[in-house]
Amino acid sequence: MARTPVRQIIQRDTLVSTAPTTTVKAAADEMARHRCGSIVVMEDEAVVGIFTERDLLLRVIHAGLDPAGTTVAEVMTQGPDTIDAEAPVADAIRAMDEFSYRYLPVMEDGRCIGVVSTRHLPFSTVVGMEWELEERHSLAERIW
Repeated sequence: MARTPVRQIIQRDTLVSTAPTTTVKAAADEMARHRCGSIVVMEDEAVVGIFTERDLLLRVIHAGLDPAGTTVAEVMTQGPDTIDAEAPVADAIRAMDEFSYRYLPVMEDGRCIGVVSTRHLPFSTVVGMEWELEERHSLAERIW
């Protein structure tokens, strides 16, 4: 499963996306409707950001901003890292572990086709990579 292309673990048929001018309230409503923890922020066909449940909690609620008066452009993670649809699942696991991502947009031919979530990573693959991930963590701790 580690060599399986990321495209095969995407869990939904349609991309949940929004424009940068969308209010946080409207984006959160859309996330709730689709039962997902992130929404890709796009201008035309280009990914310009990602807005996640963590952004909602820390950058909006904790900061005391009004969700109905704040746009996602003001609080999104700009220029998020992405992964190619043909990349192996193991590469997604490494990137998500290294940078503490919970969501990673998946790209194909320059357009976003979905998002891979930590919830959808194959458990057996993550467990099978445990030794590698532990080594990476140990090395990072020694560097710091």
